[in-house]
Amino acid sequence: MRAGRIPDPGLLVAGVLYNSQEALSEAETEIQRIFGPILEKTVPVPFGRFTDYYQKEMGGDISKTYWAFSEPFLRGKLVEAKLSANRIERKLCVGEKRRVNLDPGLLTPESLVLASSKPYSHRVYICKGIYCEVTLIFRRNGMVEFLPWTYPDYRDPVAVDFFGLIRKEVLLG
Repeated sequence: MRAGRIPDPGLLVAGVLYNSQEALSEAETEIQRIFGPILEKTVPVPFGRFTDYYQKEMGGDISKTYWAFSEPFLRGKLVEAKLSANRIERKLCVGEKRRVNLDPGLLTPESLVLASSKPYSHRVYICKGIYCEVTLIFRRNGMVEFLPWTYPDYRDPVAVDFFGLIRKEVLLG
């Protein structure tokens, strides 16, 4: 029997939905206080071109950006990252409505894994009400593979190029 070993760290990343620049700035301040500096960000993209799922809660003018943090991130800490993101979302709510939606993920040389509080057939329960799913697979030749459940915004060239570049430059060096 082979003994298990702790894998190398990955990088914490986040998909960030927001309905105002003010909400985005507040979320950025809060999340960096917990996880350290943001290494890279994408340009914002209009989220309405992917879905209207969050429109009722957040309004019609929602944008999305992706962030990668600078510090190596232990793979076993993704649950804590999701719980922290949920606390930030609640803190920044107006009434019961979110102004930001923070979806933390773990970027490794092999994949992008996202954390969720929603169960689904392809998600694995980890602990504390948090599930995880492999969203993107990175092949050794640099190709990206989508899965049947990969959301349209994670199939978008802005996301794919961003995660591929961070993977290549930071994780593979």
